[in-house]
Amino acid sequence: MNPIFITIPFLIASLGSLFLKTERQVRRINLFFSILGGGALIFYALPFVLHIRGKEISQWWLIDSFSALLVFLVAFIYIVTTIISTRYIGHEYEEKIINLHQYKLYFSLFQMFVLCMILTLATNNTLVLWLALEGTTLFSTFLVGLYRKKTSMEAAWKYMILCSTGISLGLVGILLLGYGAHEAGLSGENIFSIYALMENSQAIPHDVIKLAFIFLFIGFGTKVGLVPMHNWLPDAHSKAPSPISAIFSAILLNIALYAILRFKFIADSAFSDPSWTNNLFLIFGFFSIILSALMMLIQTNYKRMLAYSSIEHMGLILFSLGLSPIGAMAAVMHMIGHTFIKSTLFFGAGEILIGQKSTKMEKIKNMLIRAKYTSVLFISAILMIIAIPPSTLFMSEYGMFSQAIVIYPILTIILFVALGIIAYAMLSLTINMIFATEKIEDNIEYKKERWNITHTIMTVELIMVAILAMWFTTSGGINVINNIVKDFLFIK
Repeated sequence: MNPIFITIPFLIASLGSLFLKTERQVRRINLFFSILGGGALIFYALPFVLHIRGKEISQWWLIDSFSALLVFLVAFIYIVTTIISTRYIGHEYEEKIINLHQYKLYFSLFQMFVLCMILTLATNNTLVLWLALEGTTLFSTFLVGLYRKKTSMEAAWKYMILCSTGISLGLVGILLLGYGAHEAGLSGENIFSIYALMENSQAIPHDVIKLAFIFLFIGFGTKVGLVPMHNWLPDAHSKAPSPISAIFSAILLNIALYAILRFKFIADSAFSDPSWTNNLFLIFGFFSIILSALMMLIQTNYKRMLAYSSIEHMGLILFSLGLSPIGAMAAVMHMIGHTFIKSTLFFGAGEILIGQKSTKMEKIKNMLIRAKYTSVLFISAILMIIAIPPSTLFMSEYGMFSQAIVIYPILTIILFVALGIIAYAMLSLTINMIFATEKIEDNIEYKKERWNITHTIMTVELIMVAILAMWFTTSGGINVINNIVKDFLFIK
């Protein structure tokens, strides 16, 4: 893979957004290069995901089926988010919520934000990985604070300070790992080569690896939104433009988890045993789910509700990864399903905000009458996010619980209750918005919703989730997931 080919579409779209003079020109250049660049990435990544092509490793690049899966997900969400952004941000520009400068800045920062995520996934160098992950924080901070209101600026500062502090701890872990690699006899670029560290992990002093992984786990875990390092996440998700909230939940959290998993493989390989890192995953995953269940009961803002749902699902993925190879397969299925469903929910949240002018749930009634398309699609996505069949998450959670109940029966029962609380809270809050009625005065006219591009994309994503759920029951689907797991999981 040539880095020049990766960066060109993003850089042209980003710079073009800044220097073009009209909203129409900015919209067109972003649509063109997003479809071009995202389509090329999908075409490149799919053969790796399906195991048609083997690993591609060089001094700077590492592409295997796991990183390619996430590149594919980033590329797909990148394309649909760009399309939806032209509607959502375009609406805010027309309503004079933002000005032309903010409109141009949004798309310029958005392109660089996505580019940094792709670089995080594709690099074979731990320092480049750190730099790209920090780049995602830098560019997305300004997107969180786009509206320049007091609340959005506070959320942006909180996000930047907490995540940058966390990623700085991750840098300490990377440097410690580099020191250990040097002590093990590695030199030159191999000190910071992910693949070289994997291949030579057993020669690195175990105490150094343990200390490095703790820094890396806490640091990058902040970006994942794990409890107790999660405080930035609800504020950033609720104050950012809804398409950015979709990318945060559907993609960015996975990117940070990807970084942790690369270093987990190095640690597990060094110890010839994954139990130490698995215990960390189980503990932090468990408490992330429990806190989400408690916080879900007191939410009054639907975007914050979805943010706590993201913390819950990152906890589920982490808990599954700490169980067993079968649990890891469930985690990959969950990661894929959550990407599509949560982006659908945040796209729907954007439509609710456009139509209802509020994120406060108590202010939203009669949605089924006022916005029937958004209502049906949003509640369908809610049913899928709480793992009602035919959701992919039903398959993944079934796989997780079937393993967990054997190994940790008490914890599994507690988690099952927590998920029941979350399902009850999300359903009751959503039903109240959609079906609860209030008297509509006869002399007051309201604009009924029309079908638009956002509804089309939401429908496509929900259909994909149902199709994937069926595909994961076939031998072909299971083999693909199994091959992906082998690329990031150490198996004794």
